[in-house]
Amino acid sequence: MAPAPGSAPFIEGTFGASDAAVTACRDLLASQTEGGVTVVGSEFSQANSAVYMRVGANGAPWRCLVGDDGSNPSVEFQGSEGTL
Repeated sequence: MAPAPGSAPFIEGTFGASDAAVTACRDLLASQTEGGVTVVGSEFSQANSAVYMRVGANGAPWRCLVGDDGSNPSVEFQGSEGTL
């Protein structure tokens, strides 16, 4: 599944965030979804690191913003939810 047009950039294959940040994001998303979470990329920032994950067989794209120490993770679906 491709990220929705106009969504934030979706990084795959590059890893820069700390293990604590990645673990906090993966654990939060796993507690809110079903189908398995795969971390596909991350980037470090002093303000908030970003962790990019895919969920389930369709690889639904999710992004998590988190302190690099793992504090305050926040997940956001990056795919298209279709037309309403």
